[in-house]
Amino acid sequence: MSPQLKPFAERIIEHPTPHDVEAADRAFERLDALDPERAGFDAARLAAARSDTRLQPLLRATFANSPYLAALAAREPSLLADLSDRDPESMMRDILDGVGRAGLAETAAPAMSRALRRAKGRAALLIALADLGGVWPLEQVTGAITALADACVEAALCFLLRAEAARGRFVLPEGDARPTEGSGLFVLAMGKMGAGELNYSSDIDLIVLYEPDPARLGKGVEPWDIFPRLTRSLAQMLQERTADGYVFRTDLRLRPDPSSSPVALSVEAAILYYETMAQNWERAAMIKARAAAGDLAAGERFLAAIAPFIWRKHLDFAAISDIQSIKRQIHAHKGHGRIAVAGHDIKVGRGGIREIEFFAQTQQLISGGRDPRLRVPTTVGALHALVETGRIGAAVADELAAAYRFLRTVEHRLQMIEDAQTQRLPASDAGLLHVAHFCGFPDLAAFSDRLVATMRTVQDHYADLFADAPSLAGPGGNLVFTGTDPDPGTIETLQRLGFATPETAMEVVRRWHTGRFRATRTARARELLTDLVPAVLTAIGGTSAPDAALLNFDRFLGQLPSGVQFLSLLRSNPGLLRLLARIMGTAPSLAEALGRNVRMFDYLLEPGTVDLADPVTAGAHINRELSMAESYEDILNAVRRFANDRRFHIGVELLDGRLDVHGVGRALSLVAEMAITHLLPAAAAELARRHGRVGEAGMAVIALGRLGGRQLTFGSDLDLVFVYDDRGAERQSDGASELAIGPYFTRLSQRLISAITTLTQEGRLYEVDMRLRPSGNSGAVAVPLSAYAGYMRSDAWTWEIMAATRGRTIAGPPSLRQAVDDVLAEVVRRPHDIDDLRGQVASMRARIEKTHGTTDPWSVKQVRGGLVDLEFTVQFLMLAHGAAHPGIVTGNVGEAISRLTDAGLLAPETGTALADAHLVLQTVVGLLRLCHGGGFREEAASPDFQALLARLLGVGSLDAARVRLEEAQACVSGVYESIVGRADSADLNPTRRTE
Repeated sequence: MSPQLKPFAERIIEHPTPHDVEAADRAFERLDALDPERAGFDAARLAAARSDTRLQPLLRATFANSPYLAALAAREPSLLADLSDRDPESMMRDILDGVGRAGLAETAAPAMSRALRRAKGRAALLIALADLGGVWPLEQVTGAITALADACVEAALCFLLRAEAARGRFVLPEGDARPTEGSGLFVLAMGKMGAGELNYSSDIDLIVLYEPDPARLGKGVEPWDIFPRLTRSLAQMLQERTADGYVFRTDLRLRPDPSSSPVALSVEAAILYYETMAQNWERAAMIKARAAAGDLAAGERFLAAIAPFIWRKHLDFAAISDIQSIKRQIHAHKGHGRIAVAGHDIKVGRGGIREIEFFAQTQQLISGGRDPRLRVPTTVGALHALVETGRIGAAVADELAAAYRFLRTVEHRLQMIEDAQTQRLPASDAGLLHVAHFCGFPDLAAFSDRLVATMRTVQDHYADLFADAPSLAGPGGNLVFTGTDPDPGTIETLQRLGFATPETAMEVVRRWHTGRFRATRTARARELLTDLVPAVLTAIGGTSAPDAALLNFDRFLGQLPSGVQFLSLLRSNPGLLRLLARIMGTAPSLAEALGRNVRMFDYLLEPGTVDLADPVTAGAHINRELSMAESYEDILNAVRRFANDRRFHIGVELLDGRLDVHGVGRALSLVAEMAITHLLPAAAAELARRHGRVGEAGMAVIALGRLGGRQLTFGSDLDLVFVYDDRGAERQSDGASELAIGPYFTRLSQRLISAITTLTQEGRLYEVDMRLRPSGNSGAVAVPLSAYAGYMRSDAWTWEIMAATRGRTIAGPPSLRQAVDDVLAEVVRRPHDIDDLRGQVASMRARIEKTHGTTDPWSVKQVRGGLVDLEFTVQFLMLAHGAAHPGIVTGNVGEAISRLTDAGLLAPETGTALADAHLVLQTVVGLLRLCHGGGFREEAASPDFQALLARLLGVGSLDAARVRLEEAQACVSGVYESIVGRADSADLNPTRRTE
């Protein structure tokens, strides 16, 4: 009798080591307690099997190791009864035949569902026992699981097509043909199912396609309507958990572009995708593709059509590099790289199953187009084909094949315990001992030694593959973005790089490779991207907020019109990549600007070529933007483009250390001045179209605060005051709709404010703060010159005079600007009672501190010794001594310190210390505004930001930067107290108006 025809019991050659003997006893007790009539089995035959000494050791060891198999035995006692006198092959055929009959006979979904699940349970028990007893070798075990999956998919498909026929939506073939024959609908089995290598608790990877114009659809039924719905029903029927369990977890994500395509798609769409957008890892996946169910002839036609995509006869070096990168993304070790048994993933971990599969597949992809002998779907078969074609030695293939069989056996034992889809070994010694026993080892040490030796063998051969190619793995770990399931090693690597949500990061990178962006649509662009991804992720991981930075980079990449030139540039210029990553993660406002307008990237290519504080070049820039403007809206957008471009350029220069904080202040202030200078006449012209003009009268714009002092920072508001000329006789506009002079310039002011603040398609320019105008928010928006001069000379409060020290006109008619500047110079240079002034300044500072005081040194403005203290000190000295020393008055704090020192009003050592402290404070506040917006937490500072701040302050670390900042604040606080003094917080009287 052929060994294949002998009864199961006669062919048992091994069994696991029993782990939990009491569990085995309980399992036998459950079998003994079964009611033959209710359970539907022959009691005599089960008793015979139960007492069969050939079966006893295997059953006991099985039940002692697997609660899942013990439960299946109690559900399928008739299968146990057959083991003594039936061969497993015929038993398996009966199961498969029963599945096929159900697909052709059942009419109700619940009955079909139960038939499939009962068949799965019987087959799972039979296959497990054949595996554990050494009755079938690994290839026969995986082949039987695959045959069951094929049969279940086909039967479910037949049932669903019959149900559609009953609704008139599908026409069944005549005679005995299966419903699927000639339907045009077919199912490709992918991965292990396609290769006939399904593991014990495997998902099944399917692609469902249909040919155009299927002949047997009902009248008016469209394939894109019926087949996706049928596919969803197929997946539900296979994977839904019921009281009878499930059949197979079903994964449809290997289809073309799964995030945007239907679950079933046409052959034409699939072929177009594979010929134009598919990636090399999808070619690797297609090596194992097989028509497994449905219209098999249609499936074979499709596979023949895409064979040139899978098996390319000619590959350029870039394509070969990309194929190699599939392997190079994994962190490979030669020799004694760390392999831990506890918690190790035997599929994707070091020395695991995936390394063996990739070892074969990468070489198949490179050479299979020219040598058909390599077109083998099975892993072991591919290894032998590599030997046959002279690409590897026989010893290498034998060692890897033995390792593959052993690791797959361990994988099966892990999954048999509780029917869990897992490849990860337990982390505890108790759990590992259980697996060791189930694999037939007497103790954990023997199992561990064999496993480590096996994985080291795989690891060494794998590391030898493409040994000369530079690694694409991340620092200390994998960066694998192929396939559909997240690679655990990649998740760990991304976490180490600083990503808080690594799964999201993986999805972003996968989206790049789909070719959905214009920049990654070509194969060459995607090949370049594969090489760049580790460097991109490493650079982004060092920023303040890696997750947000990656999304910013993703947005930027999505806006690029093409990718090859850009990606080639990044690959050849690591410094440019680091700068781009710094922008994306460290300066959100710059990243947002770059994402909106990719042409700003040009500024990264020619750094330092423009003097950003030069009025001539800035004027030429804004005039270029305005030269094409044909409407008022065009002007608003042109000015915004100019401002956005310049601010982006300034931010880049600061981040890259080519512009200091003083240069940043001057350059940003020039941008604002240029914008207002060009918006004011445009707003006036718009107003004049309806209301005309008021003779020669015009309006001046006064800049106060940071803009007045030419010390704007990123995100600064503009402190503005509008003064119009009332010196002429005209009091009415001359347009079709006349306005009195006051309402006229009020409307002009409002129109200008709107021109500055309105959000257009090019963004927003600035927020405007009008609280420094006479009488604050309750005062008129535009003030006549006569009223402004009178107010400032007689009614202004001390704080308004202090603010005026930084006032200057930036737009308007020259004569009006001169008149306003004269008023400002007059009020800040007139004599003051110094003691009275000192008391008012101290009282004002105390009131501010009571409301906004803080001890956080990073709150650079309000903390003691911060910018408010420094500005109050300088403004007090200018007001106290401006009459005697008119040259000391200037809106720029740094320049004022220098002038006060030169005039002898600050001791040289005090002036030097104060100037140094001012530089530190301005540097910190400027960088925080650019990189952190409204708030900063030291513990959240990225390495990149820490290094940038330390470099700008001339120190070596963030801790040293904080010390430098606190020293500067102590210096300012000391100078403030020695010159102004702290007011008694119990006596905070309102600051008096100036005399």
